[in-house]
Amino acid sequence: MAKSGMKLQELETQAAFPLITVGISCFNAENTIARAIKSALKQDWCNKEIVVVDDASTDASAAVLQEMAREHPGLRVTRHTINQGYAGALNTIIKLSRGDFLAIFDDDDESRQDRLTKQWRRITDYERLHDAELVLCYANRDVVLVGRTRPDEVAMAIGREPPEPRGPIVANYLFGHLADSHHVWGLLGSCTLMARRRTFLALGGFDQNFRRFSEWDLGVRAALRGAHFIAVNEALIIQHKTATADKSGKIPFKNALNLTRKHKNYLIKERAYLASRARVYARYHAHAGHHWRTQLFLALAYGLLPPSILAAKLASRLVRYDATQMD
Repeated sequence: MAKSGMKLQELETQAAFPLITVGISCFNAENTIARAIKSALKQDWCNKEIVVVDDASTDASAAVLQEMAREHPGLRVTRHTINQGYAGALNTIIKLSRGDFLAIFDDDDESRQDRLTKQWRRITDYERLHDAELVLCYANRDVVLVGRTRPDEVAMAIGREPPEPRGPIVANYLFGHLADSHHVWGLLGSCTLMARRRTFLALGGFDQNFRRFSEWDLGVRAALRGAHFIAVNEALIIQHKTATADKSGKIPFKNALNLTRKHKNYLIKERAYLASRARVYARYHAHAGHHWRTQLFLALAYGLLPPSILAAKLASRLVRYDATQMD
C-alpha cells in the first residue's frame, strides 16, 4: 500500500512538474563550466535533469566535469572524442535528453534560479491561449563584456510581449528584409532557448554545417514551419561575453553567407537574396571597423530590396538588424 501511494505521488508530481532537461555544451571552458553547472543545480524546478556534453575540450574541462560528476551523482556527462562544434554538441544533448522540455545553458553563462519555472509557465500559458504546436521560448539577458563584472546592457528577446511573431515573417526579419513594426522583435539566443523536446526533434535539431549561426538556421526553419517565437520579458540569464576563435574573424562571416546560401530558394522567392548577402558583408565590415565599407554595403542592401519592401521598411523605421548589431 505504501509503495502504491508513493507511485501515485510520483505520477502526480510528474503531471504537475514535467521533467525538464538542462542541456549544457562545453568546449574549453575550464574556468566557467562549474559556474554554469551550479546555476543549473540551483534551479528551483523540482523535476529536472542536467546533461553536459564536453565537445572534445583540450583544456582541463574534462577534469572539472569529472570532479563535479563525483560531487553530484545525478549529473550526466558525455564527452565527444572528436570536436563536432556547438551544433553537434546540442544535437547530442537533444538525443540524450529525457525531459518533456529542454532548456539550453551556455558553458560561460549563469541562469537565474527561477529560469526554468518562468519559461515553462510562459510556454504552457501561450500554448493554451493560442493552441500552438511549435513554440520557441527565449528570455532577456544581462550582457557582461570581457573584463567586466557588472552588466553593460540588457539584450531584449523576440516575442517578449504580445503580439508575438510567428511564421515566415520571422525568417524575413532574420534576413533583414522585413518591414513590420506591429510585432515585438528582438534577439534569438540559443543560450536563452527553451522548448519542448518534441519541437527540437520536429525541426531536425541543429545543422552541424554551421560553426556559427546554427541558432539562426534553426529559427529560419522553425519560422518556415509556422513556429511561434515568444520570450519571458525578464533578464533570466547573465551572458558573459568571452572571446573565442569561432566568434571572431571570418568564421561568423562565412557562416552567415552559408545561411543565405542554404535558404537561397526562399530568399529568391522573396526577392531578397542579394540584399541579404549584402547585409552580411555590411555586418562583417562593421565588426572589422571599416566604416565606409559598412555604409557602402548597407546602401547596397537597401538598394537591392524590392521598392515596396524598402518603402515600408523606411516608413516603419524598423532598423533592429542594421550592420552594427549581431547576436
